[in-house]
Amino acid sequence: MLKRLQRKFVAIAILALVTIVFVELFSVNVVNVYQRDSDSKSILYLIAQNDGVLPNTTVTDAFTSGWNPFSRTQITVETPYSTRYFVVKLHDNTVTDISTRNIASVSDRTAFEYAAKVYGEEPGYGFLDIYRYYYARDDATGNSIMVFLDFERELEATFALATVSFLVGVIFILLLSFPVYLLTRSALAPVRRSIEQQKQFITDASHELKTPLAIISADADVLELCGGENEWVSSIKSQTARMDTLVRNLVSLSKLDETANESEHIEFNVSEAVLDTALNFEPLAKSRDLRFSLDVTPDLTLKGSEGEIRQLVSLLCDNALKYTNDGGEIRLSLYKSGKSLCLDAYNTCESIEKDKLPHLFDRFYRVDNSRARETGGYGIGLSIAKAIVERHKGKIGASSADGRSILFRIQL
Repeated sequence: MLKRLQRKFVAIAILALVTIVFVELFSVNVVNVYQRDSDSKSILYLIAQNDGVLPNTTVTDAFTSGWNPFSRTQITVETPYSTRYFVVKLHDNTVTDISTRNIASVSDRTAFEYAAKVYGEEPGYGFLDIYRYYYARDDATGNSIMVFLDFERELEATFALATVSFLVGVIFILLLSFPVYLLTRSALAPVRRSIEQQKQFITDASHELKTPLAIISADADVLELCGGENEWVSSIKSQTARMDTLVRNLVSLSKLDETANESEHIEFNVSEAVLDTALNFEPLAKSRDLRFSLDVTPDLTLKGSEGEIRQLVSLLCDNALKYTNDGGEIRLSLYKSGKSLCLDAYNTCESIEKDKLPHLFDRFYRVDNSRARETGGYGIGLSIAKAIVERHKGKIGASSADGRSILFRIQL
């Protein structure tokens, strides 16, 4: 249980770390993309407003379409020499001028082809191959201008930043994972001590109770021999037997917790183990006029502890006998489902509230206290069953289709 808690703690801590790191890196990259796009728009707009020429004067915040909190665009006297662009001017449907003097890799013919592709688009900003363009049109005069800005370096820089930031984020997370693991171990140390103390208390208290219970039982037998049977002696023997059962269950549960990784698992015929154990409960079911049926697929094998699986079947059958209503039905099934073995324990009951089903495996939880006293239940049997299933890396759950029956399904 503690290891599962620690794994969850570590997983949550690392997930939080991953979320924070990648949200921050994502935000940085988004701002970078936005800023580069804003810069390109500023330059395109300025060229279009300056009749297709980027001025060699200092201009700050050239893009004047509105207030931009991230704006840092500064057009300096050096900007025209580092900016690669070409311009195509039109009047009505005719190209009147093509300027490629600010870019060596584009000819007039290539510029014309790019302009032809953009001409059918709506005026405004856009992307075409590696170029960011601005298309402005004056319907009153019929004049149009298309400015194409080489955006390749910006794209490469953007992808480079995204790649580097992702790698840095992964390395950062990997480097911090180990300290996070150590810190979670340190944070869970008080919980570990508390759980160990609880286990030790249960073990010590159970062992200490065995001796007085044995003495009380022996004294009750002597009283019965000397004075004959009477309701007081019978009550003493009954309650002593219930206490002895509780102590044995507590010891069993404590051992399951203490030896979680120590039991030797070997492959055995689980079909025979389930069938042999369950058949012992058939006479008890018939004595109460209960329908008892077994559906066990033969020759199924399982790698685990045969003794614990037999104990699991006994606990399920015993629980079913305690809570099945008079004239009700008990069914036990073992079958293969994909790669898993499924063990189903079904029984009818007087009533069961579905919101109580998740709590059935809690220690000392009882749906009906008065019913539990009549049957000798302490609400610990299903806790032991759950511990056995988890030791075998399995799952156990409870469901009720109609509120008057219950199905325990175990996957191993």
